[in-house]
Amino acid sequence: MSKNVTIVQSYFDAISKGDFATVGNLFADDVIWHQPGDGIQSGTYNGKEAVFTHLGNFMKWSNGTFAIDEVEYLSSNGDLVTAAIHFKAAKGDQQLAMKGVDLLRIDQGKIKEVWLFSEQIIDEDTFWNSAAKD
Repeated sequence: MSKNVTIVQSYFDAISKGDFATVGNLFADDVIWHQPGDGIQSGTYNGKEAVFTHLGNFMKWSNGTFAIDEVEYLSSNGDLVTAAIHFKAAKGDQQLAMKGVDLLRIDQGKIKEVWLFSEQIIDEDTFWNSAAKD
């Protein structure tokens, strides 16, 4: 396993445990997060504080149910690591469950940039737009 894949595996392990201290240590201070779509969750977030606020919104809007429940595989190409994942969330009678691909760029041993791709971005936008209103 490459060093960069090990860093990304550590990130997903920490996320699954809710260990945000470790997540923070794995992120570069000036991390850039690219969230797809045209929903309330979409956009580019710059720096750890903005990224953690963004991730916290997923938990807030889903009453704590948002989870990456499967990392199918990780693969690297130089400083880029791709993760094939499955994620889910629920709020009231609304359910969100789909596959995605996360692409992470590693720079000097830290996660410097993250791009997310969702299987059904329109469905994801609809879920978060509705969940954030409640």
